[in-house]
Amino acid sequence: MSAAFAAYQALAWSALALGWPALLVKAATDPRYRVGWGERFGAWGPVPSGGVWVHGASVGEVRAATPLVAALKDRGLPLVLTTTSPSGRDAAAALVGPRGAARLLPLDLAPLVARALGRARPRALVIVETELWPALLRGAAGAGVPVLLANGRISDRAFPRYRRLAPWLGPLLGSLRAIQAQSGLDAERFLALGAPRSRVTVGGNVKFDVPAPDPGDPEVRALGRTRAGGWRVVVAGSTHPGEEAAVLEAAAALEGQGHRIGLVLAPRHLERLAEVEAVARRFGRPPARWSGLGEPREAGLLEAFGARRTVLVDRYGVLGRLYGGAEGAFVGGSLAPVGGHSLLEPLAWGVGVTFGPHMENAREIRDEVLARGLGTEVADAPGLARAWGETLAGPARAEAVASGARALFAANRGAVARALAALAEAGALGGEG
Repeated sequence: MSAAFAAYQALAWSALALGWPALLVKAATDPRYRVGWGERFGAWGPVPSGGVWVHGASVGEVRAATPLVAALKDRGLPLVLTTTSPSGRDAAAALVGPRGAARLLPLDLAPLVARALGRARPRALVIVETELWPALLRGAAGAGVPVLLANGRISDRAFPRYRRLAPWLGPLLGSLRAIQAQSGLDAERFLALGAPRSRVTVGGNVKFDVPAPDPGDPEVRALGRTRAGGWRVVVAGSTHPGEEAAVLEAAAALEGQGHRIGLVLAPRHLERLAEVEAVARRFGRPPARWSGLGEPREAGLLEAFGARRTVLVDRYGVLGRLYGGAEGAFVGGSLAPVGGHSLLEPLAWGVGVTFGPHMENAREIRDEVLARGLGTEVADAPGLARAWGETLAGPARAEAVASGARALFAANRGAVARALAALAEAGALGGEG
């Protein structure tokens, strides 16, 4: 392992040295590459120390970690939440709040990782889903920091690549204190890669542990009250290139059937806002931005729907609440071949969900949603229009979905409690809680 790690570090340093000029050129044209380089080199500045370090790759993993982070905050533990992307960092900052810290994960080079570990001095490191950075895991082990892999998942796409690296991944997985897989299939895949059987359990999906949504949330109530003005609100969340056009085409088809559609578009990556606006304008729906609606929000929404029929969400941390004011929902990354995003965010509000065929990242949840009649898989814009049309047909369907969604969540809760139990067993919770 030491020879392999030394070779890996040599390659990583060489890649950084050779790639630096290309990064400078990229930064000159793309603002995403201009931020956070101090943090990527371990220059974190002040962060809470002696608590729990939680890491998730980007926005999706940060959202997945929300119930676990909330439980740790309830115990008064200092938190550092890291991601690898600027958009994920923004989402992390909104999640941890003023008593925690959000940072970019350092490049996976031993001195940089050691610098961050020395700053945070965590009781434990929790990795959400599957981010196996060798220098990070080796540095945590050297510092005596127990590492928990929570919500562990290995996608169909990644598993063949990981299998080829199994001789190297096995020792890495062996350094983890516990691996809590999302499903039985994920657990078997971790075992096939060499994880010790004694450390692998099926922990479940922490996304099922979201608290009961608040129907009194002002954003939810404002969006819901637009129905009194005759608007049928549909929310398309976490969309990717090509999906906005399908959503807009479906909305136009529904309007051709006599519905007054108030469309809410929430692209996955906010750096695409100008691109999404241009697509919406081509469909005759120049969107209003959410942050510009003003107060009272209901008046701003009614004005935006009346003049433009479309609102574009331009802030992170809003989408999960806006599903609560919708009658129909589409979850993106699924018509585009991305692998799909969380179907549970709209279902938490009892809102039926529509999605495309590319749901490899959440196959088991997709299957259960379909089996329970809580969602519809579509292949294109006409299919999306038909599915939304059925959703908008009457209250009976909405009531059945809401009841079925409550049963789905009740049957699958418990992942956060199992993660906390693993942290307590590792001594990471101390005397808290």
